Amino acid sequence: MRHLKKAHQGKVDIVWDVVETDGFYDKQRLRLQGEGLYRAYELLYPRDRKVISPAVMDICGLTGMAALWADGGSIYGRKGRIKAGLSKEQCHPIYEWCNDHGFTCSPTLIFTPESTKDLFKAIRPQTHLTMRHKFVRKTK
Repeated sequence: MRHLKKAHQGKVDIVWDVVETDGFYDKQRLRLQGEGLYRAYELLYPRDRKVISPAVMDICGLTGMAALWADGGSIYGRKGRIKAGLSKEQCHPIYEWCNDHGFTCSPTLIFTPESTKDLFKAIRPQTHLTMRHKFVRKTK
């Protein structure tokens, strides 16, 4: 949060609120509010559910892919895979964006070995130093 506050041009307010759920416990969330952040929230969370649309992918570009990789990317063998907790329908805009930009992957966001290397070359400069372990193959 400190990095976001430093990077944002202007004042950022931190607000805690409660979202009612169907279960016994309600969900508490932390929201950052500031000039320009409201529009980003509207794009990413319409009706309080995360949605990655083609518009979001066009705006975020490689920086967004770096964030997705840091969030749910992994390497198995020579293939890369993003498991960001999204359904197949929610993965479709990411799949289209990747294939349109030369990063060949399946609809389930499994990348070919060649496109995994190309993706790493493109997003490594966008990735924070603390997330560089995501570029190393997991061993069992």
